[in-house]
Amino acid sequence: MSSHAVVTLSFTRPVYAHELRPGDVFAFPDAPHTPLTVADVKKTVISPELALLALVLPGHTEPVHLPASTPVRPLRMVRTVSLSCLLCRKPQDVKLDLPHDGEPLSLVCGNHVSGTDQTPEAK
Repeated sequence: MSSHAVVTLSFTRPVYAHELRPGDVFAFPDAPHTPLTVADVKKTVISPELALLALVLPGHTEPVHLPASTPVRPLRMVRTVSLSCLLCRKPQDVKLDLPHDGEPLSLVCGNHVSGTDQTPEAK
């Protein structure tokens, strides 16, 4: 796998339950020290304004039901994003844990990144 450098911005935007995917870890704002891992998500649309989610959480016998617009605190949200190199425009898929790594702004691909001069953001 070639190295690259990704410039990110701190992940500060609000996250809502409808953005959660299997494998994500989150906490409710009222219980920030209780991490919950999503095993599966089922969505039921009641009306254009209301959708309900059934989140399957390991260790819980019943799914947790909540409105899709419920704010949550993401602890782990790994996403693959496609970015084009700033220098050669070559597209590259980059995997980031958004709460930890931040939201991607730009990328310089491995063709332009020295293996010895990488910054801490380099992946």
